[in-house]
Amino acid sequence: MSDADKLAYLDSLPSKRRPPKRVVVAIAGAVVVVAVLAVLSTFRNPVVGRANMLGLCLEVKAENVARDEKGAALARVLVATPDSTEVEVLLPPPLPRPGDFLPLVVDSYKKGNKDYAVDAARWAAEGPL
Repeated sequence: MSDADKLAYLDSLPSKRRPPKRVVVAIAGAVVVVAVLAVLSTFRNPVVGRANMLGLCLEVKAENVARDEKGAALARVLVATPDSTEVEVLLPPPLPRPGDFLPLVVDSYKKGNKDYAVDAARWAAEGPL
């Protein structure tokens, strides 16, 4: 079979049809609806309160586990909160010792869950209390 015969054979094959415009519009609409629902789901659990508290350092679990944006080594620390929750936080130097108090910020959400973080400004200014 020559090249001309191969090209003639390929030309005789039916071309692939495009999907109907309705199908394309329906798929695009479904993608938009899914994207909007995904964005709206993030607004279902808004922060309803923020509070400052002190947490008790229970132990320094690991040192030099990561680096912050300035290149300082971070340590993983286990902290007990006043509401008897134990959380792990990453802390820059100075490292606390067990028994030291750490400044924390707690965000309370509408569904009742809480998110704990170190108050970075107070930690940088005061260190362990």
